[in-house]
Amino acid sequence: MTRRIEAIGVSVDVPNGWEAEIDTGAGAPSVVGGGNGGLLTVIMPRLHAANFALPLGRGDFGSGAVERMGRGHVLVCVLEEDGAMASTKLYESEGVPRLTVDDFDPQQMQRPLAGQSGAQAFFRIGDRAFVLYIALGDHAGRALILDQINEVLSTLRFS
Repeated sequence: MTRRIEAIGVSVDVPNGWEAEIDTGAGAPSVVGGGNGGLLTVIMPRLHAANFALPLGRGDFGSGAVERMGRGHVLVCVLEEDGAMASTKLYESEGVPRLTVDDFDPQQMQRPLAGQSGAQAFFRIGDRAFVLYIALGDHAGRALILDQINEVLSTLRFS
């Protein structure tokens, strides 16, 4: 059984035993030129989903949470980037990626922690750019959690 959460133009199905939060992240909102010479504030959503209790005060890429991860734990981070990035080569992949065990590497962690590994991917949905970062508490057990990660990713929707 899952439950759907939605906020700030992002929605995802959260499996039983998982927690998720969609917010505006640790960064400041972007300010861009609006019509008639005015300024427009653009709120960039951040999604964190995990199969363990999410601590308060997490960094965009999970600092504050990854230090608490153990075997079998996973943290999924999806952050929207500046829309101008969507037309760059880095974000040329259209749609939410599906990951394989080979995508995870201990060197992909923002800060290496013993036994952990991470994966990072960049993608776009139309003219919107996103970064996906996933941290695993147990690199050796990545094949055991991979289907669940891809199932969560397959339910991501952006409006």
